[in-house]
Amino acid sequence: MLDLKLDMGTEFVLLVLGHLLTIILFSAYKFRNSKQSVMDVFYAAKWLQAVTWGLFILSENTSGIAVLTAANLFLLLGAAFEMVALLQVTDGFSTKARRFYVYWTAAGMTAYLLVVLLHNTASLRIAVVSLSIAVMLAIPAVRLVTSSLNSSLSQLIGYMYLTIAIVLTARTPLAFFSLGLVDMMNPGVYQTLTFLALYALLMLGNMGFFLLSKERTDRELMRLASYDDLTGALNRRAFMHHTQQTLRQCRRVGIPASFILIDVDHFKTINDSFGHHIGDELLQEFAGKVHPWLREGDLFGRYGGDEFAIFLPGADEQASDEFAENLRAAVLESQRNHGRLDTRPEYTISIGVVTVPAGSDVPLQELFKSSDEALYQAKHAGRNQAARSGA
Repeated sequence: MLDLKLDMGTEFVLLVLGHLLTIILFSAYKFRNSKQSVMDVFYAAKWLQAVTWGLFILSENTSGIAVLTAANLFLLLGAAFEMVALLQVTDGFSTKARRFYVYWTAAGMTAYLLVVLLHNTASLRIAVVSLSIAVMLAIPAVRLVTSSLNSSLSQLIGYMYLTIAIVLTARTPLAFFSLGLVDMMNPGVYQTLTFLALYALLMLGNMGFFLLSKERTDRELMRLASYDDLTGALNRRAFMHHTQQTLRQCRRVGIPASFILIDVDHFKTINDSFGHHIGDELLQEFAGKVHPWLREGDLFGRYGGDEFAIFLPGADEQASDEFAENLRAAVLESQRNHGRLDTRPEYTISIGVVTVPAGSDVPLQELFKSSDEALYQAKHAGRNQAARSGA
């Protein structure tokens, strides 16, 4: 029969070595990427966890409760730091989450110390640590599993941590009724299985964190490649790409669509008279006026300089005319609300609109050309107005 018992000292040494190897890899990575704070938090978590298992080794060779107490306090801190890093790398570490982890970790450590000082039993110590870590793990786990925006990788890692949180939650009451079954300090099958689970968590947790970090970097690179830094609108390449795809979808489902081209009137004069920094502020202000009018699925891009484009899937002539007029009026009204001490220049916009009827097969370049002609008509007619061109 297979004997699953392993030497406890060997188990703890392997865990220490696993965390130290992780620290070495992170140190090499941090040498070139020292500005990533999320890496610093995960790096600190690995140090805390290495110290944790080192203290467990010492507790086997020393009498008294002091070293074991220190080991469990470091265990709580290490778990908290790792979950904070996991939330940070998935953009879920809010001010509320920060406060929770500070208070919950402090509460868990305080509860453990009170147990040691007032009623020192293994059952209570195990229950406090298990429940404290279970809650720490559950928060990022549930977020990773339930968010529809997360990738399959994020959800898989979330399920892994959620499973551990459930096991630790079940371990809490078991500590009072079957202490020998859940005490990892007692040699036996449970101790061996716990070690294997901890080592698997170490490996999978490290790989998962690195992969999630890469996902985050990829998302940031995609954002930088797709959006205009100044206005937050899609850049020209990304706008045309997404518009082309959306236009095809409109054709397939048989709905109309409208293409709108917008130009800030006399923008060159504003730039020359007030400076480029004022011109940049004006473009940012205008982009801020556009966003509230966009529906889900609408596309807004900076086509170049002071020229912007909007694609409205499902918008017929009436809807697109209303959109253009509402936007023009909103910009004009904002100028009237400037205070007396406001030194920013007033500006207006001219708009060219073209609509593709349902079922039409007009190419995107033709839409741009038609809307550009309509924009020219609006400018030629005196600016601060919208004009329409046939598709």
